[in-house]
Amino acid sequence: MPVEPPAPKPAPVEPPAPIVIPAPEPPKPTPPAVTLVLPLDAPEFRPAAEAVNMGFLAAMAADGRKLDVVVRRSDASDDSVLAQYQAAVDAGTRLVVGPMTRSGVTALVRNRKITVPTLALNQPDGGGPLPPTLYVFGLAVDAEARQVARLAWADTMRTAALVGTATPLSQRSREAFADEWLLLGGRVTDVVELRAGADPVQVREIIDRNPPQFVFLAESGERARVLRPYLGGQMPVYATSQVNTTADPMKNLDMNGVRFADMPWIVRPEDPEMARFPRPQGLDGDLARFYALGIDTYRIAERLLDGVRAFDFPGVTGRIVVQGGGVVQRQPVAATFRDGKGVAAE
Repeated sequence: MPVEPPAPKPAPVEPPAPIVIPAPEPPKPTPPAVTLVLPLDAPEFRPAAEAVNMGFLAAMAADGRKLDVVVRRSDASDDSVLAQYQAAVDAGTRLVVGPMTRSGVTALVRNRKITVPTLALNQPDGGGPLPPTLYVFGLAVDAEARQVARLAWADTMRTAALVGTATPLSQRSREAFADEWLLLGGRVTDVVELRAGADPVQVREIIDRNPPQFVFLAESGERARVLRPYLGGQMPVYATSQVNTTADPMKNLDMNGVRFADMPWIVRPEDPEMARFPRPQGLDGDLARFYALGIDTYRIAERLLDGVRAFDFPGVTGRIVVQGGGVVQRQPVAATFRDGKGVAAE
């Protein structure tokens, strides 16, 4: 019988292509609501920056609102400030608080890359309109000197002599006061600038030759206390909060009667609005003011996050008013020295 050839083997069946189940992508980090760009790596600005940060967090805790807040450290250089600002924007932050130095804010404005709402804590150099997403808030002596000019005008003063030294802070204060005073219609009898080593007796001689109604003392701290007796015991004297730098009443006895502008946090501490927030030990003088600045910075930032662009409220640094144009107006209260202590005048 013929032999049957063996049946062909079936072709091997290829298994189906594997179904690949990818690993889940790692969750993307949630962009922070607020980024604080503070000069914490600049030794000369670190204490003030730390006080601002403390005040900001204290206000948030008192408010009970939990915002995702990131702090980015810069030094005092423009490159560092701009790099940290851009890093905050790249991370998707909804609001930047900072920079805090005048040069840093100026660099940011000149860079023209303010793409998210930004609350700067100082004024830029130069004039002109601000970028539409920039808000400016702070303790600049320029703005306060203008407030003092309006205070003196409201007190029916009309002629002033300006006294200060050659320091940049004194010059800025004096120039801002003079600009506002002349705009109001006031008159300046003399501008006296004492150079290092000059005899302050000459100040009294100049003032007596052409007596004004009052003197604007564009000085701070110890220098103001040294100059005050040479202005005449009966001469009304006005100044900025820079004269209120010590809590020791014995050092301020010569300052009794001097009128100045200051924040409620300093001259009205018993006010219930101030009692809402804790007062850390060891924060005195200017550091107390920066802590208060941090408190009001949070309260402004909260409103900006909620899309509110015009508002006002009684702040711990003064009445806070935002009406558009990017400038946060801070209206301090009138104050005076009584028994060597700076207190609210009203």
